[in-house]
Order: sequence, then C-alpha cells, then structure tokens
Amino acid sequence: MGREVRADPGRRGGSGDSGRFEQTGPVESDLTSGEIELLVAGLSDDVALVWVLICLGIRGNPPAHPGPPSASDVDAAFVALDRLSRAGLVSVGHSEYLDGGPPGRFAPVKHVQEPIGDVKARVVEACTNGADWEWFCWVVNTADGDERAQAQRSTRDHP
Repeated sequence: MGREVRADPGRRGGSGDSGRFEQTGPVESDLTSGEIELLVAGLSDDVALVWVLICLGIRGNPPAHPGPPSASDVDAAFVALDRLSRAGLVSVGHSEYLDGGPPGRFAPVKHVQEPIGDVKARVVEACTNGADWEWFCWVVNTADGDERAQAQRSTRDHP
C-alpha cells in the first residue's frame, strides 16, 4: 500500500531545507499524493527534474536554499521515479532536438528513455559540478500514466 511522504507542516523540505519527512496514510491506492501531482503535471508537458522535486514535495517553490539538491534529495526523487517507471506510468530520460541541432534554442524535441541508473548518475554529476542540473532528467507520462492522472484530476474536479 502506498504511503505519502511529505515535509513538516509549512515546509516542502529538501535541498538543505532540513525538513523532516513523515509517512502519512495511503493515497489513491498505490500512489503518493506527490506521485499523483507529478503524473498530473505530466499531462501537459514533459517534466524537468526541478519540477519532479517540487511535485514530490522534496523541494519548495521557491526553494528555501537555491542551488542543486542534496544527494539524499536526488535519492528520494529517483526512488519515486523508479517506482513509477516500474509501474509503467512514466518514462525517464532526456530530451533531444528532432532536427539534431545545437542546444539552447526553441525547437521541437523528443523524449529519449534511458535506464534510471544512467540518468541518476548524470544528475549526481551535474549537481556536483555546478551544471544546470534542473535539465539533466526529463519525465514523460506513458499512456497508463496519463490515464491515472486524468482519473485523479477528474476526481479532484468532481468530488
């Protein structure tokens, strides 16, 4: 049975916020409220790592302390992403331009799925080296993920 992980009241935790995470009751059978929030965010677009952390309640918006997430925050995010990926609800990887051109411009992109361990290693390296870590991991809902998110959004809109 899923358990919600959330920070102390008034805090979102993460990235040096030193918020304590607590376990609360089950949410929507096997998904936490943060995982549901991530799937709902994925209905409209690919979700960058910074928003993964925010949706999961690991990082505040705005963050209490700017900069890259801590190693434990990255670990917590990838535990959730691995769970969602194994359940067939999301695909984790990176984005590439469809035309193969250089980065830093507005152009159509595609999602490229990768092994979670490879993505996590790239994120950890980016966080350590001061790179733009926010964009080193992208999450896309699968059709099943969209279905779960739409069902949840419908429940929220029509209780």
